[in-house]
Amino acid sequence: MFRKITALSIAGFLAHAAPASADVISNPTNTDSFMYLSGASVGGQQTQFVGQTFTASTTGALTDFRFTLNSSTIPSLYGAVYLWDGSKPTTLLWQSPVVSGAAGLLDFSPVGANVTQGQTYVAFLSTYGIANDSGLATVGDCLSFGACNSNAIPNLGNMVWANVLADGPSWTSVTFRDAAFSATITSPVPEPSTWAMIILGFAGFGLLASRRKQEGALGAA
Repeated sequence: MFRKITALSIAGFLAHAAPASADVISNPTNTDSFMYLSGASVGGQQTQFVGQTFTASTTGALTDFRFTLNSSTIPSLYGAVYLWDGSKPTTLLWQSPVVSGAAGLLDFSPVGANVTQGQTYVAFLSTYGIANDSGLATVGDCLSFGACNSNAIPNLGNMVWANVLADGPSWTSVTFRDAAFSATITSPVPEPSTWAMIILGFAGFGLLASRRKQEGALGAA
């Protein structure tokens, strides 16, 4: 009887185990498009990185991030996520393959980009290093007078960009603007096999306690 109850308990627990939780850090999509992203090399329009810093609201995997291009003549670009030290990107977490730079929603699905609660990161769009790229794109953003002040959005940091000069990228971060941006962080949950081991462990302790109690009762008799 005890074994049947234990088996049913495990099956019921696994069937109702909570799914992975997802936190979304979001800045509303906006039709404003003040910031330009360039596909040109050094010597032309030099803004080849545009992005947004954000602070991880939980520890887990960054499974999605999005930007918006309101107009674009750039053939191709890529998205990337780095640690942010307050003034520049440092450690690469993930970089996408080169994708189309056409206007519209740019939706990236990182793999293996694990983030830590309270740590600041930067996600950006870039044309840097793509051979023979050209054109310009307007990146959707929100200004403070448009009710999109970063101070009012939990975990959202600053809009950033970098001009590529002769000695490399030069980063700028501003507190009064944000990109139209969202990031999804998914917190891990134990695998079903892990849950089963945990429950079986508790069941084993329960069975051992029951046997000791029975042995105690027999000894007393």
